[in-house]
Amino acid sequence: MADTRGIFTLQEIIPIKLEDQWVALSDVWIAPSPFMASVPNTGYFGGGGDGSGPGTRSTMDKVTYTSDTTAAVPGAALSSTRQSLTATGNSTNGYFGGGSTPGGAPLSTMDKVTYASDTTAAVPGANLSVPRNNLAATGSSTAGYFGGGASPARSTMDKVTYASDTTAQVPGASLSAARYGLAATGNSTAGYFGGGFPGTPGTRSTMDKVTYSSDTTAAVPGAALSAARYGLAATGSSTAGYFGGGTPGSFSTMDKVTYSSDTTAAVPGALSVARRRLAATGNSTAGYFGGGNPGPLSTMDKVTYASDTTAAVPGASLSAGRGYLAASSARANALPSTPFLSPAPSSPSLRYSDGAGPSSPNTGYFGGGYTTVAVATMDKVTFTSDTTAAVPGANLSAARYYLAATGNSTAGYFGGGNIPPVATMDKVTYSSDTTAVVPGASLSVARRDLTATGNSTAGYFGGGVFAPGGVVSTMDKVTYSSDTTAAVPGANLSAPDRRAATGNSTAGYFGGGFPGNVMNKVTYSSDTTAAVPGTNLSVTRGFLAATGNSTAGYFGGGSPPTATMDKITYSSDTTAAVPGANLSAGRYYLAATGNLTNGYFGGGAFPARSTMDKVTYSSDTTAAVPGANLSGPRYGLGASSPRANALPALDPPTVTPTPVTSPVLAPAPNTGYFGGGFAPGARSTMDKVTYSTDTTAAVPGAALSSARYELAATGNSTAGYFGGGNPGTRSTMDKVTYSTDTTAAVPGAALSAARYRLAATGNTSNGYFGGGSPGPVATMDKVTYSSDTTAAVPGANLSVASYGSAATGNTTAGYFGGGAYPEKTTMDKVTYSSDTTAAVPGASLSVARFYLAATGNSTAGYFGGGTTGSVRVSRMDKVTYSTDTRTTVPGANLSADLQGLAATGNSTNGYFGGGSTSGPLSSTMDKIDYATDTRLAAIPGASLSAARSFLAASSALANALPSTYLAPAPNIV
Repeated sequence: MADTRGIFTLQEIIPIKLEDQWVALSDVWIAPSPFMASVPNTGYFGGGGDGSGPGTRSTMDKVTYTSDTTAAVPGAALSSTRQSLTATGNSTNGYFGGGSTPGGAPLSTMDKVTYASDTTAAVPGANLSVPRNNLAATGSSTAGYFGGGASPARSTMDKVTYASDTTAQVPGASLSAARYGLAATGNSTAGYFGGGFPGTPGTRSTMDKVTYSSDTTAAVPGAALSAARYGLAATGSSTAGYFGGGTPGSFSTMDKVTYSSDTTAAVPGALSVARRRLAATGNSTAGYFGGGNPGPLSTMDKVTYASDTTAAVPGASLSAGRGYLAASSARANALPSTPFLSPAPSSPSLRYSDGAGPSSPNTGYFGGGYTTVAVATMDKVTFTSDTTAAVPGANLSAARYYLAATGNSTAGYFGGGNIPPVATMDKVTYSSDTTAVVPGASLSVARRDLTATGNSTAGYFGGGVFAPGGVVSTMDKVTYSSDTTAAVPGANLSAPDRRAATGNSTAGYFGGGFPGNVMNKVTYSSDTTAAVPGTNLSVTRGFLAATGNSTAGYFGGGSPPTATMDKITYSSDTTAAVPGANLSAGRYYLAATGNLTNGYFGGGAFPARSTMDKVTYSSDTTAAVPGANLSGPRYGLGASSPRANALPALDPPTVTPTPVTSPVLAPAPNTGYFGGGFAPGARSTMDKVTYSTDTTAAVPGAALSSARYELAATGNSTAGYFGGGNPGTRSTMDKVTYSTDTTAAVPGAALSAARYRLAATGNTSNGYFGGGSPGPVATMDKVTYSSDTTAAVPGANLSVASYGSAATGNTTAGYFGGGAYPEKTTMDKVTYSSDTTAAVPGASLSVARFYLAATGNSTAGYFGGGTTGSVRVSRMDKVTYSTDTRTTVPGANLSADLQGLAATGNSTNGYFGGGSTSGPLSSTMDKIDYATDTRLAAIPGASLSAARSFLAASSALANALPSTYLAPAPNIV
């Protein structure tokens, strides 16, 4: 049948039907589209314990406010077990940070809970600046503030920027005193951090107020708690915060902080049970206080804000008693509750005829194994993205290794293993990512070093070792419908000890091992086994792994360490080595599973590895996929998938994009681009800085259309524009498309006159390129992004002709500062709405200079470096847009005296790169923290790919550009 999907048109149906140019109704699927999403009316309580190591949990409970009920959501479990953590978030995600391990070691870990999917993943870029526990957090819709903590007691305040999933310390917002065991809540403008330890005589009633607009903190004595205490919890509405519980001893006290007056008073509606080490969150009408000690408790109290009353709500009790936990909600801290435009969800397409979705998840599970100890870890590989994440809720019931696994479309079965050999069978339910022991499916003989495969109705576990030297040929059959296991002697292996297995819907193949190299074929319909010599492996080996699809099985690795891959063709019962599919490195004691198109071989020894190799069946080739590496190195593990071994799978056809697009809300890329320069000689190099990791790499596809220096750049959320330059005095305008990392000249946007040593900035719709040489000139060109055209705007000409100036701005105005010749302190302000420019003397630079660089955010611009006379400087000036005034910020001075550098950044940080000192050229990248007006450090990982000067830079998030935008996405059929 031809693929005729596309734009629907009026046609004569009969000839189309006769020629089989027809799409069956069963092949019509509906893909999700962007939609107006409701803010979840739920709260999440995660982690915790009883204060001792063994009791530490990764559990995540979800409270549904409309029904006052709570249920555990295993898919949202934290990435690791921890307690004494804290949490806050925005309308779409919760951020759970810090805490301590079961052994008490402080952590910097940040987990992100996606409310729409009830899933959690670690976000390393948002990790706290220092590991700590017993801290507190609150925030606004754009950022979370994590303050205080131990050990030792700290006053540290970290700011998590949600748009970029990055964290930076904000010293200006540090608490008024170092302490831990405090609590925090707030509204859209300020956060309140109350209580804590130590103090005088050991506990505190202190209340600190963090003002978000300025990232500053001050104690507010009038809002101090009614009694000094720590180990309390807090949440609130837009007008008041509620601080409940605490220690020493156990408090039931509830204090109410009224934000408008910064005052606190105890309210009679105390907690139903006096307790400490609890957590709290809520919505606009009520707060929920859950868990705590002594106990630990599962109690949930609901505070009704309108009446300042509290009552226990038993239906909302936590799924298990615990203290030292944390909580977040999409509606706490006065977060907006109005619907918002959400991108097309990642949920699967649905078949039009019956509403069915894909029949099984396109994922694989790797469980158990050995590192330096046996582990119960379960990793989930998402095949569509080649990524792996630990799923704690699916961990095995007990740590073990040298086990085997197989399964059907709904569950995986992990059986046997060490130590000592066990008969245990664990069942992993894919839909919920949970694991449970199924005693009725226990193996008939406890053993390790076995292997398994199967079809959609039963799994076959064969061979293995039950004691030192005790090798068996036993075959056990697990019947999935009843979760029972029975030995099937007729299917026993022809000799003891086989080390890998795979198959299709009719037969399983068990091969390799010591001392022989026999391949056994198990025929499922008769439960019988026979040796098939034609399928013997090309090389005798044991401790290998296997997986496959409906036509072939792939046996890879083994001992002694080998990378060999053998392919069994089922139709002919023959085996041949396929060198192109060899593993990326020789290893054994690995595991394998896959789907209809690819096999995944993970882990292995020696030493223990996390490596994941992907075999593409259609080409018989293998490549390492680092993004899918296991969460930790290990060997002797097992693996299963709902799509391995030819298990049936129902999927929508590959989508067909149409020429018609629809706007989809997309995040602006959190990256910066540094292009061109002099090194010596003109360069076309384009470097891309990834802000979340502070790393830089050249992107050859985005290189400028011609090598040049002394150019300028600006852009919007989707593209950067690099204009002018030398040699040859250019008018060239290059457009860098961020989504594809490609660059092309746009002749219609060429400058109105060829020039170099100019400066540029702009907003979401236009870029402004001003000044330059030869001249100097005062010319201002305006680039209209929507049409890729440029025109001179004489009314916006600079107030005085200059070259070598720098420019930055916000959404309403651009600021052009400095320049030559002679050197100037002049600051010109370009008002975008009127295309007019005027000098703003109050914002003049602190010293006359040229060849400087500038960038900024919505509130201020930062002008750094440059030359005054013949002396290069590291000086940093800050222009505050609201007052058109300049201050010098020595703490943000560059790491060296530089000229000819470039700068760009995002909403939280500025990046100043390249340039030249009085001696050599520089590749250094300096990172400026706007919240604290400090240079965090020169960051080696973000250094330019080559030292150079007189380059230019742009970013999708500089100059107050929005963090999201409506991107055109093809409609699909």
